Amino acid sequence: MPNRIIKESICTSATIDQLTSEEEVCFYRLMVKCDDFGRFDGRVEVIAGACYPLKVGRGTAKVSDVEKWLRKLNAVNLIMLYTFEDVRYLQMVTWPKHQPARAMKSKYPSPADENICKQMHAAPTCR
Repeated sequence: MPNRIIKESICTSATIDQLTSEEEVCFYRLMVKCDDFGRFDGRVEVIAGACYPLKVGRGTAKVSDVEKWLRKLNAVNLIMLYTFEDVRYLQMVTWPKHQPARAMKSKYPSPADENICKQMHAAPTCR
């Protein structure tokens, strides 16, 4: 994964200020796991294992905690949770404003793909 940029303005962000320390750490850990389009697998078990590989085994980052943190990040509009073909994904909402994209294509489906699939009733699968 490429390095990510954290701007100084994050220290005075009213949105970040709404988070607990644990929720804020979850946000930063997600930043380094997202692809160049700000997307990542949204399944809580995958996020817990990817973002907290040393803590989950010791029980200091429970899957239930990670789910709670994700819900808060979603509630304050830092991430958007969506499903595509029955799999949950996430999108960092302000990603294009803060991170450069180097890849030409995302590793994960976009939230727009979810809407396209819901409208295509005649097709057996959406891609």
